[in-house]
Amino acid sequence: MKRTLLFLVLLAGFVVGCDTKTVEPDLHAAGYDYYPLNVGDFRIYDVTNIFYRNNVGDTTRFQLRERVDTTFTDQTNTLNYKIIRSIRPNANSSWRDDSVIVVTKSVTNVILSKDNTKWVKLVFPVVSGKTWKGDAYNSNQIENKEEPKENYRFSNVGEPFTAGNETYPETATVIQGTPSKNPVQLDDRKEVYAHGIGMVYRLFNRVVYCRDTESVQCPYDAGYKLNGHERIEVLSSYGTMK
Repeated sequence: MKRTLLFLVLLAGFVVGCDTKTVEPDLHAAGYDYYPLNVGDFRIYDVTNIFYRNNVGDTTRFQLRERVDTTFTDQTNTLNYKIIRSIRPNANSSWRDDSVIVVTKSVTNVILSKDNTKWVKLVFPVVSGKTWKGDAYNSNQIENKEEPKENYRFSNVGEPFTAGNETYPETATVIQGTPSKNPVQLDDRKEVYAHGIGMVYRLFNRVVYCRDTESVQCPYDAGYKLNGHERIEVLSSYGTMK
């Protein structure tokens, strides 16, 4: 009888131990590789930047490089990646450092900080239709009234995407904000991430159209752009600096 009781106690302890065993998350399956981060990694983008005013576009083109420079641990013991952004007019020119961004990456999300503002770029797992607050850590206020937080949403996860002359077989698109297109305004913003590479395409397009098509300012043209900003970034090359 005593042996039976001892056996049952040991068996119960074994079951409890199995139940409390920590299961490590499958980072690959969660889409962790959509945003790789390693010191020395770089990505170069061809950028087209257009500002509209009174239906006239002022266009500039240049290249942008993002280079993972160093890492550091902050006061919360969180690992941070310092990324230096540099720009140049074209591939034959020298790079000029432009700004610094800081990225933290955990098993739940990727947070990018720029100009003391944080943005939740990705969340894990990466699943089509999943939404989150991209500006969850920001205080957006206009005239002392807090603006609603912006929903970000995954779309076309695992599908191919063509950017420039390259087609990436496995990507995830992040739809930012609430896209709208109507006679008054256009709001179209998204970022596309390729598995094992990172961001390969970014679109920022916000335009305010003229409301009165019979005015002198915008005669008979429903597509007259009063003002707006369109920016397209397409990955040109990437790799690791030695």
